[in-house]
Amino acid sequence: MNRLILIFILLTLNMCSKPKTILICGDHECINKKEANQYFKENLSLEVKIVDKKRKLVTDLVELNLIENSENKQITMKSKKRTDKVVKKLSKQEIKKIKQNLNKKKKKMIMKEEKLKNKKENIVSLKNKKKIKETTKLKKSSIIQNDDRIDVCTIIEKCSIDEISKYLMKIGTNKDFPNLTVRE
Repeated sequence: MNRLILIFILLTLNMCSKPKTILICGDHECINKKEANQYFKENLSLEVKIVDKKRKLVTDLVELNLIENSENKQITMKSKKRTDKVVKKLSKQEIKKIKQNLNKKKKKMIMKEEKLKNKKENIVSLKNKKKIKETTKLKKSSIIQNDDRIDVCTIIEKCSIDEISKYLMKIGTNKDFPNLTVRE
């Protein structure tokens, strides 16, 4: 009985396994996950080829019905041509070149991110200096009373979407509801 349960469990695990897949980057198979991720970032598409060793022939039901209805006619069934495009295999030299290009692109991306981060830090520090100067000159009440449009980032310490939404929510909760019964 224990062997029967064990065999049943092994069969169910085998049936639930994921089929083998190959990622295709353009016209060739992806070398590794890094290349697949890079290709996806650049093109926003990635092809997946499923390798199925147990390929079943699909019969056309229309042709089967025609065979049954015809008395003397002979209809032969031919398999349809597969529309899969040809995926080339890369040589070792091509693989090395692609890996080198991936490393170069990764280094460039890191450098760009660092430059952007430094620029943002400089901008934030400049905004903080301006904010300190402006807050001493202007009061919040005068900012709210004027019809002039003023940048919210000059009021808030960190100019991010979350901080702006918190600030606007705080202002919204402090305001009274409008009196809709009064006619002008």
